[in-house]
Amino acid sequence: MTPMTLDEVRALCDMATYRNAEQIATGDQLLHLARSDTTLYAQVQGSKPYTVRIEFKDGAPSAKCTCPAARFSKFCKHAIAVLIVWAQSPERFAYGQQTLVETPPAAPKRGGKRAAKATAERADLQTQALDQTLRLAQELAERGATGVQEAFLKQLLDSAENLQSLKTRRLQQRIRNLVRLIEASRENPLSEQDYTRAFLDLWLTARAVEEHFTERRILPDEQLEEMLGRTWRDKDLANRENLRLMELAYENIELATGFRLDISTLIDLDSGELLREMKIAPLHTGGREAQAFKPRRPAPFLAMRVGVYPGYAPKRIKIYDAQPLSEPQTTLIQQAAQHAQAEWQPLLERYLQQRLDPFAPREMPCLVRNQAIAWQDGQAWLADTQGRLVPLAVLTPQDRPQTPRETSLNLQDVLQALTSSPVDTASRARQHLPTEEALLRHPWDALFGYLEGEDAVYFRPVSGLHAHGVALLLFQMQYREY
Repeated sequence: MTPMTLDEVRALCDMATYRNAEQIATGDQLLHLARSDTTLYAQVQGSKPYTVRIEFKDGAPSAKCTCPAARFSKFCKHAIAVLIVWAQSPERFAYGQQTLVETPPAAPKRGGKRAAKATAERADLQTQALDQTLRLAQELAERGATGVQEAFLKQLLDSAENLQSLKTRRLQQRIRNLVRLIEASRENPLSEQDYTRAFLDLWLTARAVEEHFTERRILPDEQLEEMLGRTWRDKDLANRENLRLMELAYENIELATGFRLDISTLIDLDSGELLREMKIAPLHTGGREAQAFKPRRPAPFLAMRVGVYPGYAPKRIKIYDAQPLSEPQTTLIQQAAQHAQAEWQPLLERYLQQRLDPFAPREMPCLVRNQAIAWQDGQAWLADTQGRLVPLAVLTPQDRPQTPRETSLNLQDVLQALTSSPVDTASRARQHLPTEEALLRHPWDALFGYLEGEDAVYFRPVSGLHAHGVALLLFQMQYREY
């Protein structure tokens, strides 16, 4: 069994792990060094003794260690420390003296001590994972995006996997977003602004989570679910009663993290507050429950008992009891439209204020009453009652005329297409109704959608209110990175 070189050992881990391992290797923490023809054995004195076993197959090392960090990393700092000594002083390993037995820690006894130990171990893992993430981020800042090698990107992604198991989902998403930008720069020039924004998002999120775990700083309720994937129980929800609600939009979103969101955005007809009813279903499972979509709520209803989740607006709700409203549909539509914003300025100010919070959602839902929709130079614009314009984000098929007004479309066909059942995908595909056709050719009472954008803010319409109800403008499944 030929000793490795230090360069080969260094290639197995990130620089932070290697530096910590060097300190262990140069100290007096390594005990009972032994080897066989294919395996190294050692005991490392850390916060408690850890047993390390490194087996070589075809010259490649495979490490096992009884420390908590080894559950999430192929080579923990203890294993790297053993390999450093093997590279520098192989004579320290006594041949044939395999005296260490690799056994996992004994299962703790049931009761309070077991829970306390599990909590302590989890906190230790969280601290280690966050330390690794911050060190990798520091290295990335020093190297710059152009100096990043594939091995370093893999370390970042491995760090993201560790964070997923520790339920720090927002930090995991920030890492993946940054890695995607760097990978994309291999083929296209990297926007310095996009890279800087993604790096700052990662750094701020990492520091906020670090403060929460290591300094026990309590996160605001609205951040607990966003950043830590907190699961709320019924007792955590705020109770509300007798809400008159109407569905403004129904969306299905698949996430890169392996979940599907079925979302009904609802408006409180009395206050104008926007709320969300949501089903979160895992993808890639064969169960019937995972495949079933949350049903729409096409008719306005009275929610007699509701639980409101902590979180950013629009608040997510759980509806316990509901019954149809008796008022005429036209009356209820008019009540909803009365809550629509007629001017862009207050909405834009609120959106920009929301963007100051790095952990808040990157889009803001709103119901707007527009004065006019204009089409110029291939771009649709929405004008408010003061004449202020905001660009519309709509998809335009490549094979259609540049200006929607150049085509003929019967208004009855528009309404028939827009009010068709959301599950009737075959019918929708046959009608192939461009979104901007519907926007320009029908006098909507109000439009529901999202203010979005980093440098330039735009409005993405999702549905429209007309005299007979709500018509969806967005039918297809949406895909999001997070």
